[in-house]
Amino acid sequence: MALASLLAEPSFVPSALARETDYRIDIPAGPLSASLARFSQLTGISIGLPGDMPPVRTHAVAGRMSPDAALQIMLDGSGLHARRMGDVYRIELMQRTSVPRLPAPPSLRAATLANRSADIIVTAQKRPQMLASIPLSVAIVSLDDMTHGSTSTSSRDITLSTEGLAMTNLGPGRNRQFIRGVADSPFNGQSQSTVTVQVDNARVIFDAPDPDLRLADVERVEILKGPQGPLYGSGAIGGIYHIVTRRPELDKISIATELSTGSVQHGGIGTGIEGVVNLPILTDRLAVRSVGYRIVNAGWIDNADGRENSNSVETVGLRLGIRWQAADDWRVDAGVIQQDINVRDSQYVVAGMRSLKRTNGIAEPTDNDFKLAHVTIEGRLGALQLVSATSYVDHGLTYALDASEAAGDFSLTGPARFTDSRAYTLFNQELRLSSEGVDHWLMGASFLRATTSGASSVADDSDEIQIVERIDRKTSEYAVFGEATWRLFSRIDATVGARLSHSFSEDEAAEGVGSRILKGGKTILSPSAALSLPLGGRGIVYLRFSRAMRPGGLTATGQAASGRFDADELDTLDLGIRRSSRDGRLALSASAYATQWNDIQSDYLLDNGLISTRNAGRGRILGFEASLDWHIGGGFSLSGGGTAQSARLTHAQNGIELDDLRLPITPSVSGRLSIAKTFALARWRGLATVQANYIGSARLSFDSDLDREMGEYSVFSAHSEMSRGPWTLGFRLDNLLDVKGDSFAFGNPFSIRAGQQFTPVRPRSLSLSIARSW
Repeated sequence: MALASLLAEPSFVPSALARETDYRIDIPAGPLSASLARFSQLTGISIGLPGDMPPVRTHAVAGRMSPDAALQIMLDGSGLHARRMGDVYRIELMQRTSVPRLPAPPSLRAATLANRSADIIVTAQKRPQMLASIPLSVAIVSLDDMTHGSTSTSSRDITLSTEGLAMTNLGPGRNRQFIRGVADSPFNGQSQSTVTVQVDNARVIFDAPDPDLRLADVERVEILKGPQGPLYGSGAIGGIYHIVTRRPELDKISIATELSTGSVQHGGIGTGIEGVVNLPILTDRLAVRSVGYRIVNAGWIDNADGRENSNSVETVGLRLGIRWQAADDWRVDAGVIQQDINVRDSQYVVAGMRSLKRTNGIAEPTDNDFKLAHVTIEGRLGALQLVSATSYVDHGLTYALDASEAAGDFSLTGPARFTDSRAYTLFNQELRLSSEGVDHWLMGASFLRATTSGASSVADDSDEIQIVERIDRKTSEYAVFGEATWRLFSRIDATVGARLSHSFSEDEAAEGVGSRILKGGKTILSPSAALSLPLGGRGIVYLRFSRAMRPGGLTATGQAASGRFDADELDTLDLGIRRSSRDGRLALSASAYATQWNDIQSDYLLDNGLISTRNAGRGRILGFEASLDWHIGGGFSLSGGGTAQSARLTHAQNGIELDDLRLPITPSVSGRLSIAKTFALARWRGLATVQANYIGSARLSFDSDLDREMGEYSVFSAHSEMSRGPWTLGFRLDNLLDVKGDSFAFGNPFSIRAGQQFTPVRPRSLSLSIARSW
C-alpha cells in the first residue's frame, strides 16, 4: 500500500496555507539578513528574529520546494532553525543536547538520505545542487564523524550499499572500481581507469588503482553513474566516485577518538585507533581539522611454510584541513592527505574457495603510499560563483608475486620472485564559473598533467635481478567545458553539456634491450543532454544521453601488431526516476540504461604472465536497477535494492560477431536488504541493523582460457550501537554465517593458467569499539 500511494500521489497539491506550497526558490549563499530578505521576497512569508541579527552565513538554495525545505537547507549547520508560528516563521537557536546523534551503518544512512532527497546537497557535479533536481543516476552513502563499530570504512565496503558499483579484490591498494558493467579487465595494466576518484575538488587517480582511502571523518560518498565526460573528461566513462570530507568548523573546538579491536574466524586479531581534532584559530575566520588513524586488519590465509594469517593489512593515515573565511563571500580550503597501506601477503588460494591454506613459498606483499596536497578558492563575483581548484598527487605502488611457474619464460630455474614498482603523479588545475537558480549554467577550463613510471623485474635464488619491463608515460590535457539548464515550456527542464579537450601523450616502453617511443595527440568532444520533469521538489523523472572517451597509448610489452592501443568511446542512454512521499517516509529510485562501448581498451595476460593492453572489440550493456527506502514506524527502517544487467562483448576488434562473452568482474544480478531498529535501554539510546547481500554470477575475463566463473554467494551482517552522553559502544558481526564464497577468481597472473584460483570471502569477523567525544 505504501509503495502504491507513493507512485499514485500527485506531485503538487494546492493548499490554503502558503507554507505548504512549493515555490521556485533562488537564494545565493550569503549573510543571514540578505538571505532572509530574499526568502520573504520570493514567498511572501514573514520571518521574525528575536534579538540582534547573528553573523551567520547561509547556504545557497535553488529549485522548486516548500518553504520548510528551503529554510532547512539555508540554515543547515548554522546553529539556527526555523519554527512555524501560524503563517509566519521565527528563527531560533537550536537547543543543544548532551546526547550525540547515533551513527548508522552505511546502508541505513543511504536510506535515510533518500527519504530527504529534497534536502540533500550534492557537489559531485562541481557546484552545490539538490539531489531532487539532478537529471542523472546518483547514489549517496552518508557517513558519520567516526564510523563506530563498523568495518565499512573503505571503498570496497561501499559496494555493499550501492547498486551498480563493483570492485576487484586483489587486496587493499591494488583494486579497480567499475560502475554499471563498464569493466574492461581485472588486471592492472596501462589502460586508464574507467571510474574517476575525487576527494572534494581534487582528482586523485588517472591510470592508477584505487588508493583505497580510509573513510575516516568523511561526510559522505557520492557516486555518479554513467559517463561524466562533459565535466570530468577522460577516465570518467563509467562514472565518478566522489569522497566528501568534513571541513574545519570555524566556531567550536571538538575532539573525538575511537579504539577498536576485531577478530576473524580461522584468523588473527586486529586493532585500531582513530582521532579527530577541530581547532578554531580565529573564531569565524580560520580553523584547522586533523584526522589520524592506524588500523591493523587481521589476516586469515595460512601458508604451508608456516606463515599463518599472512594477509594482514596495516593502514596508517593522516589528513589535515585548513579553512580560511577570508571575507563574507570568499573562502579558502587547503589540506594534505597521506596514507600508507602495507599488506603482508595476497589473499587468494588454489585448493578451492572453502580452503584458507595454500603452498606458496614466496610472500606476495603490497606497499601503497599515497600523498595529496590541494587548495580550493571560492567566492562570489556579483551574482556568479568562482572556484579555483588546484591539487597534486604523489602515489607509489610496489607489489611482489611468486613467479616460479613462469621462471622458464625468463630463463630462470627454481623459485622466482616478480616485483613491480610504479610511481604516479597527477597535477590538476581547474577554474569554474557558475550561476544559480532554476535556469543555471557552469563553465570552466582545466589543465591536467599525469605521469606514470616504473619497472618490473624478476629474480631467482641468486638474487640476480633481471629487468623485464620499463614504462614511462606523460600525458597533458587541456580542456574547456560547460553545462547549462533551462526551463522548457512550464515544467520540463533541459540540460546540455559538453567538454572539448586536447591531450598530448608521450609513451616510452622498454623490454629487454629494446625500447619504443610513441608521441601523439588526441582531440575529444564529450557531449551530454538530458530532459527532466521535476516532481514538486520531491523527485524527478529524467532521460539522459552522455558520451565519454579515453585516449589511446603505447602497449607496455609491444605485443599488439601496431605496438599501441587506440582510443575507446562509450555512449549511454539512461531513463530514471527518484520519488519520495510527501511525509518523507518512503523513497523510490529506479533506472534503466543502455550502453554502447566501441574499441574497448582492455588489459590482458601474455603467455609469460606479464600484462599488455589492446582494443578488444565492441560491447553492449543493458541494465535495470532500483532501490526502495521505507521508514516503517515504531523505530523500524527498511532499505533494499538490486541490479540486473547484461554486459557483453558482442564483436571482436576485427568485426566478427561473438557469442556468450560477458564483460568481466560485474555480476549479472545483485541485491541487498537491510532492516534497522532504534531503541532505548535505561539511559542509553541504541540502533540495531541486520543486512543481507546477494552477489550473483560474474566472469573473470572474456579471454577464452580465463573465462572463469566467480560470485554466486550471499553474505549477512549484524550491527549494533549504543550511545549515552559522549560515549558510544559499537558491535559488528560480518559474514554472519561464515559463507565460503569466491569474491574474485584471480590472484597471481604467473600461475593462473596452471589451475583455478579463488579469493575467499572474508570469514566471519567480529569487531568491537568504544568512542568518546569532547
